[in-house]
This record gives sequence, C-alpha cells and structure tokens, in this order.
Amino acid sequence: MLERNNNYAGIVMNVERGFIHEVVNTFYDSIMTDGDLCDYSDSSPENGNYDDAVYQKLYALKYLPAYYFEYCILASELYKRLKINDIDEIVVSSFGCGLYPDYFALMHNLEEIDFDYYGYDICEWETRDLLPDSEDNLHLYTRSISDITQTALDNTDVFIFPKSLGDIAENIDMQKFASDIAKTPKDTVYFLNSFISLNHNLNRHHVELFSHFHDEMVKQGFTTGDKSGETYYRGSKQFQGLKAIDSGFDYPQGINLCEEGSELDCKCRVVHSPVLTNSYMDYQILEYTR
Repeated sequence: MLERNNNYAGIVMNVERGFIHEVVNTFYDSIMTDGDLCDYSDSSPENGNYDDAVYQKLYALKYLPAYYFEYCILASELYKRLKINDIDEIVVSSFGCGLYPDYFALMHNLEEIDFDYYGYDICEWETRDLLPDSEDNLHLYTRSISDITQTALDNTDVFIFPKSLGDIAENIDMQKFASDIAKTPKDTVYFLNSFISLNHNLNRHHVELFSHFHDEMVKQGFTTGDKSGETYYRGSKQFQGLKAIDSGFDYPQGINLCEEGSELDCKCRVVHSPVLTNSYMDYQILEYTR
C-alpha cells in the first residue's frame, strides 16, 4: 500500500540564495528579448516542448528554483547517509537531467564528498549556457537512456530520477532498464527520486513505476530499510511555501512576463506563477545494500 510520510524532519541543508537569484535573473533577462510569448500560453512540461529554447526559459523560470530546493533536501539527506557509511567519493547518474538543478544541489550540499555527475537527457537543452558555471565533475550526454552502457551503470553509486520516471517509462523498456541497474557489482547504491505531484495528491503511478527497480534489486540480493512505496511530502504552513522549510529559498521580486494593462493577457498565462509552495514536493531516498 502506498503511503506518504508527512513527518520527515531534522534535515540540515544548504540552499544558495545567490544561485536562485542568478538563475532567475539570467533566464528572465534572456526571455525578455524573445518577443511575444503568447504562443506558449498553453505549453506544459512535455517531451515535445523541451527542445524549444523559449519554452526552456519559461520552464526554468517556473520550476528550476523549486526543483533545486527539493534536490537540496535530497542531497543533504544523501550527505548524511554517505558520512555514516564513511564514503567520500561517489559517481552519480541522473536520468532526464534537463537543466540539471540536482547537480547544483549536490555541489552545494556534499561538503567533503567528491562526486562525478553524469547527466542524461534525450532532448537538446541549448539554454544550458545560461546556467552558472559548473566544475569539471559535470558530464552531460544527449542520448536515450536505453543507449547508456552497462559499464556506466555499473560504475554508478547514486541514481537520480528527477521527476522523470513517467517520461522514461513512455520511451524505454523499464523492466530491462531496472534489470540492467540491478546488475551492478557494487554492494551499496542509492536512489534519489522526485515525483510530480498533481493537485497535491500522491503520484501513485510514478511511485509504482519505481517498483520495477526495487523488485530487481531484491532479486540480486539487495535489501533496504527505506520504504519504496512511501514518499516524503514536506509542508504544513499555508502560504509560506518553501520558506516554511528554509528561509534560504527566496525567488527574486519583479519577475513578471506581463505588462500592466496590456491586452496580451496570454503573457500572464505563460508562466502563471513560479512553483514556490512545498505542497508540490514528493520525493524518496532509498539505500540498497547487500
């Protein structure tokens, strides 16, 4: 039975306010040179839209800070697990990484942990050049997940599914992919999963998709003390949003794609408003050992 845990507390994390402001301001300045945005008023996060540079900017303005914040929670929890296990070096693979906010969350939270990040996405994200500078541990590939080599999977310590399980399931054989991951020669691996929450409800379908991976890991002799059918869902203070968890979350003021009194009301519907509320957050961290 799928459950949601609302009492996940005690996480100490680092949210870089300067990073959020730099990302939002840079993408905003760029999109304001792109002219009329009315054609994007009904666009939504779908594979067919991600290759469009203007949509990528809209996506970044609406989602990227909140996703980064959520991955900071996951990264800080991963950090605690790694320190307990006396691990100071890891390889990370992120599937459907897009503008890779999870990379920056790891960079800002894995103190004293060396990591190499391999990000995979089938879409071209040409707006990546608008992101802040990375370090030499960032490796990005434009390819289908089905084209990732077994060697790359075998070398991975941490697998990240950044709100991508649904898209992945539409394009590849999930059972085979799960089986390939479970062939790992490692004795400890981690999964960091985040899920799209619709109408503030648990995304049962996407959570159940992960059961392919859980079942295959168990077949290979792995066990976990984490509940693969349960997600953590943060938030209880209405209207305070992400700031209710950490005051470091601060979306810049004055980011508005509408002109006051403009007849082009569709501009207001393009982005609606940034995702600032933690009621949209569903995530898991799972540690498998044998």
